[in-house]
Amino acid sequence: MKPETLTFAPKQIIFNEGDQTNGIYHVQEGEIEIFRIRENTEVILGTLKAGDVLGTITLFSREPRTATARAVTQTVAIFYQNDGLAEAFKTLPGWSQAVMKDAINRLKHVNDLLIATKLNEKNLLRNIGTSHHHSAQLASLLASFARKACIMNDLNVPILQMNDFLTLAENILMKKFSYLENIYKAFIDCGLIKEIEDKKYGKILLNPNPQILEDYSLFSINVVKKGTNLFTPKKYHPWMSSLARISRKNNNQNKFKKSEIAILLQTDLGRQDGEVMIADLVQNEIIEEANDFIQFVPTKLQKTVVFESLSRIIKDIKP
Repeated sequence: MKPETLTFAPKQIIFNEGDQTNGIYHVQEGEIEIFRIRENTEVILGTLKAGDVLGTITLFSREPRTATARAVTQTVAIFYQNDGLAEAFKTLPGWSQAVMKDAINRLKHVNDLLIATKLNEKNLLRNIGTSHHHSAQLASLLASFARKACIMNDLNVPILQMNDFLTLAENILMKKFSYLENIYKAFIDCGLIKEIEDKKYGKILLNPNPQILEDYSLFSINVVKKGTNLFTPKKYHPWMSSLARISRKNNNQNKFKKSEIAILLQTDLGRQDGEVMIADLVQNEIIEEANDFIQFVPTKLQKTVVFESLSRIIKDIKP
């Protein structure tokens, strides 16, 4: 049978592990991922590009496919049926046949070792902690640096130079630089720390708060124990941040008449339902009402928003 030219769409499965072996694929363009599923984990064995051949491991044994092949991008490959290949193989010198069979057996062994290694890494990660543990460690380390290494800039504001921090953290925490960098960026994005580029000092944290960092570290460890089920619903976060802003604008006042804070809240958020928002926050015990007055702790509201938002992001960061 003549070779066929086949085209596969991105993410299309070319064959599954366990399928009957029927031939090989000579990749002309695109990219193919080879993987196995073990212990609910997708273990990538390798990728193939133009010029590579897919399906050689079971070419001579006629065993079922030992892995799953999936197109990463649109892929074009020439498919050769097994029957024709078997006849062509017989025409090769004996030593050439032996070399090819040996290479295939070695590749199978390497794939088995790779799978065992990946599963061991997964089990090790499970034993030594999650991204919540690691974010707690990074925050604690950052707090320690902030307490000991802050200097005053020309405006007499405490700053912490950050040019080498992640490199040091990589060595101290024994985690990949890129992984810690993603956690650190989440710290910035959620407002736990404020990093800026300074002409004189390079990357700096402006007025870092060690206590807030330590509080987050404890919070993150607690998330591991309790999960995120007890978090405040996301819809309240903008309201809580607004109340914290209103407090700052009013000399850190934390007690307002109910009618007054409702107007301030809806004005700050550009809405018309201030009384409804206040009632909802009171009902969910986020703020307190007594004698027609509303009371809250602004720093607690803002910390809740930052810590919960950050934890939701951290849980999806993978090593």
